[in-house]
Amino acid sequence: MTTDLPLVNRYLTAFDAALIQLAPAERAEVVAEIRQHIADATAAGKPIDDVLRSLGPVEALARAYQLELLVSPRPNAPARPRSDRWLKVIGLLAIGSLPTFIIVVTLGAIGLSFSLSGVAVVIAGIADSVGALPWWMTSNVQPWVAIVLGVALTILGLLASWATVAYLRFVVRVVRRVVPPRPAAAS
Repeated sequence: MTTDLPLVNRYLTAFDAALIQLAPAERAEVVAEIRQHIADATAAGKPIDDVLRSLGPVEALARAYQLELLVSPRPNAPARPRSDRWLKVIGLLAIGSLPTFIIVVTLGAIGLSFSLSGVAVVIAGIADSVGALPWWMTSNVQPWVAIVLGVALTILGLLASWATVAYLRFVVRVVRRVVPPRPAAAS
């Protein structure tokens, strides 16, 4: 039988290990389903390498099954608290929707505006200190105060920009852990 090949056994063993979050009975059923898929495809004449390549990387296939079973569990699956499943689905939706939009827009706007205005205030402070401030601009503070405040604004803006990027990376990592990547287009 084709599914007894060492290559297939290694793939299925790695797949089983990647499904560690599933209950043992559910995991065995999913692995048996993939084993049957491999057997059917090779019986139809497909080379084993092509079959395994079409299944994709073990981690991506396991994430796809875990997401599918989270969204639509099998009727014979072991009883899981419904609240647990729904909380995971709601959490996935929440992290990629309105809160993310608000956080990214707010931090991004703060980062951009504080950085640019901080640089402008530093330049104005330097211009005031050398007496090159245009006639239409007035400063009611000492030039060194403007420079220090400008540097502080710039640092706060850069920190907000860094926080925006860090948050987006966090969201991408969370989504990648749950949602499998799309298969590459065949050329």
